[in-house]
Amino acid sequence: MLNWLSGGVVNLARYVTPFLFALDLLIWFFMVKRSTNIRKNRMILIKTGLISLAGAALAPLLIIIVSGNLFPFLSASWKMLGKIDSFSTLKNVFNTAFKGFSITGGLLILTLVTVFIRKEAKKLTFAILWPFPLFAALSRINCLLEGCCFGRLYDGIFAITYPPASIASKQHYLRRLLPSRYVGSLPVHPAPLYIIVSMFLLFCVILIMKKLNVKKNIIAGTVLSGYGFFNFVIEFFREEPLVFKFVTMGQIMEAILFIIGLYLIFKVKEKDISESEN
Repeated sequence: MLNWLSGGVVNLARYVTPFLFALDLLIWFFMVKRSTNIRKNRMILIKTGLISLAGAALAPLLIIIVSGNLFPFLSASWKMLGKIDSFSTLKNVFNTAFKGFSITGGLLILTLVTVFIRKEAKKLTFAILWPFPLFAALSRINCLLEGCCFGRLYDGIFAITYPPASIASKQHYLRRLLPSRYVGSLPVHPAPLYIIVSMFLLFCVILIMKKLNVKKNIIAGTVLSGYGFFNFVIEFFREEPLVFKFVTMGQIMEAILFIIGLYLIFKVKEKDISESEN
């Protein structure tokens, strides 16, 4: 995918995305380590991590099913798998699959598992959740580099355009807004940038709350409610398919996260979702 930051001259995402994702996971790991005993809880963390990864992979599938595109999607996926004849093409398949992962879907499944399903994982809820806004912010940098998750049409001061053959220009062409997909996109909202800024701000709030020794259930609830609220609002500026004709699948998941966040704040005790720090 051509990258808008370099005007399509250099595909920065190809080189930066793997590094950023690895760095993102590493930062999250060390932050979790500050709040729990990694060695003692390693199996629980691995299991919840894999479950969260599955949620991130399956959430976009819900959109495909609801939109009635399941069979075309399966057909296209089968054709793509049939074209694998080298490590390079296999890598391209994995890159395509990775771009479809939903951070919100992964967070929702992770939260449901730790808070309601896996009793032994509940005490790790705070340790896992409090660094999440930073993880979400860094992850969205990849979205900005790739040109995915682009915003709705907008010609204001913050508008950006994507290069020829980008995801945005392709979609604008399919909607007959452009004469060809091989021209630059129309100006749009920088939706990934909105999320990056809001998640960094949320993370700053979490750090202040930790410094003030706010109860851990309130901090974890603020993470979920804050993430749900900000992303629900920003979703109105993104070019996403609607379900039930008025909301996106992401907004449904974000509304659930917001409610779970309130549940943690008002109904859950601090000792139930946290351990003593190392």
